[in-house]
Amino acid sequence: MVNKKAIKLINNEEYEKANQLSFILFQKKNIKEFLEINNLLLEKNYIPALPLRGYYHLIEDAYHDNNDYGEKYFNKYLEERPDSTSIRFQKAIASSAKGNEEESKQIIDNLIENYHESPYSDELITCESKEKLCELKLIYTFEKESDEDCLNYANKLLGEYPDSILAMLIKAKLLCKNNENQEALELVNKCLKKERVIEGILIKGDIYINLNQHEKAIKCFDIGIKSLSGSKEYLSIEWYHKKALSLIQLQKYEEAMKCLNKTMDIILAIEIRADLNEEGIKLLKDCEKEKQKLLNMGIADLKYSKHTINLSKLVYIFLALAILVNFLPVNGTFKLAANIIFLITAVASLAKQIYESRF
Repeated sequence: MVNKKAIKLINNEEYEKANQLSFILFQKKNIKEFLEINNLLLEKNYIPALPLRGYYHLIEDAYHDNNDYGEKYFNKYLEERPDSTSIRFQKAIASSAKGNEEESKQIIDNLIENYHESPYSDELITCESKEKLCELKLIYTFEKESDEDCLNYANKLLGEYPDSILAMLIKAKLLCKNNENQEALELVNKCLKKERVIEGILIKGDIYINLNQHEKAIKCFDIGIKSLSGSKEYLSIEWYHKKALSLIQLQKYEEAMKCLNKTMDIILAIEIRADLNEEGIKLLKDCEKEKQKLLNMGIADLKYSKHTINLSKLVYIFLALAILVNFLPVNGTFKLAANIIFLITAVASLAKQIYESRF
């Protein structure tokens, strides 16, 4: 049943308020009601309802409107309002999703050159800032153009926006690739002081590999692995693989075998859900090759342990235990022991956090 408040608003021709209500429902993931209201507004030819429908197909619709990604709705809106900065940006994203990256890049370039706030107050999808548009262009440059062009644009962006985290990370990554490790390390450290970005810690690990400081590199990779546990574990493939290679350099072969097996397990789990891309297939073959070398050396085929001790959780467990024993009629020595164990665990956890914050 269509939302009664929405029906009343539409009957009273208060379309803008009805559109705002539909967007609130969309943000709350109440998609069914959103679509019902949106359909009614589209039937009334209410133009500002078009980009919301396109936005739904772009980010929420599993089939993306038969892989149109909402572009037809954005196009129809832009026929009426061609100067809309916000919806031209959404069209650029839709074009990129459809594989029309050159068209998307042209739109972004034009938006940057002629940037202005969108003139329509009834638009509920706001445009990104000029800085964010420039960062999106930097991503395109990083993916499609030469390292030199990308580095030049990153420098240009940092000249205009010196606190751009993305520009700092991409510049550091390119410097690391060119073995300009000291400058890359300084840039990553500056970035991490502003925001503890996991990608920055990975780049820092790569820098330490270049510097042959594999113990420090492994510390960085472990932080990344820990941050991506659980449902996001599939994102940690690169961390496990690079950790394995550093462990091999340190001749810690059994630990390396575990990390290689873990990397392969994650890759194969992804393959069950979807076809692997070329990068995934190459990484799997690299792991198999390294694993075979270890097997030939007589290293056992060890698996990565799924059970790890979380020090911060232990602190809470021992705190609860210490509180409990202090209220129970137990031996004083036992109370003292419980309190000491809690203090030792708390100090160890704090020391670990301080130590990890250095990487």
